[in-house]
Amino acid sequence: MYAKFECIDCIVSQIKTIIGKNFDYLDEKEKFDLMKSVSTDLLKYSEYGKRPIELARVIYEKLGEKSETKTHDFYREEKQASNALFLEAYDELYKFLKDSDEPLKNAAKLSVLGNVIDYGIKNSFGELEWELENSLKLKNFSLDDFDSFYETLQEAKILLYIHDNAGEIVLDKLFIKMIKEEFPEVHIISAVRSAPVINDVTLEDAKEVGLEDVASEVIESGSKIPGTLLSDVNQEFLIAYKQADIIISKGQGNFEGLNGESEKIYFALMAKCPVVARELKVDVGDIIFSRKNLFVK
Repeated sequence: MYAKFECIDCIVSQIKTIIGKNFDYLDEKEKFDLMKSVSTDLLKYSEYGKRPIELARVIYEKLGEKSETKTHDFYREEKQASNALFLEAYDELYKFLKDSDEPLKNAAKLSVLGNVIDYGIKNSFGELEWELENSLKLKNFSLDDFDSFYETLQEAKILLYIHDNAGEIVLDKLFIKMIKEEFPEVHIISAVRSAPVINDVTLEDAKEVGLEDVASEVIESGSKIPGTLLSDVNQEFLIAYKQADIIISKGQGNFEGLNGESEKIYFALMAKCPVVARELKVDVGDIIFSRKNLFVK
């Protein structure tokens, strides 16, 4: 999926948000100069034919260099809070899924729906569980290849699960737990980012939520951008990718990078922007579990 003209504006908005959130120690002129410098680098780097997630590479490198702590983990506190919030709901959601009509499919839907839950919501009286369970009843996959996924899973030996964001990784954990309960012989490899970027899951986040309790192994992909490009991954990930009988690609960023790469990939995501919605021929807000192997220039 090639970046469209709207993608540049989206990434400029990311720059603005990060500077506003993490560079309070700068005065207004310094913030202006930093915004101008990073945006200029973005425009120099941007070429038609790159995927959207590639365009974000330069901004995180540049902002990390300029950060007072020399860190790229600009959303650490938010990630920790969202992981904790979803973990509070884990046991109740597991019971809800086990009692539902289609436990495994509902677990897949839940993992996708978790991508849009407001991380600021309080959980004192079960609001998060209620919101997720209510959304599950109201939403169906607009592109639905779950039956094909289930059939393939019955013969699969290795499943590669490529994760996306913190918080929702707890719902990925639930989905993996449900898969392992029904298909205990499947070897499930969870792959996370190799460096902090936006609120994407790193090895630290995976350990925080106990992902290793359900996945057969947890690896870093080598990716340091908000998605997965096969040209960027490390050898460990590439071996897992080639050996896997079935792959789950979670979220928009992974879709942007892996769309068109393999028929083994099932994309599990919500279409959160018009560019991705157009690519998938769905509406913004639709949820997807599809092996649709598009590549639109």
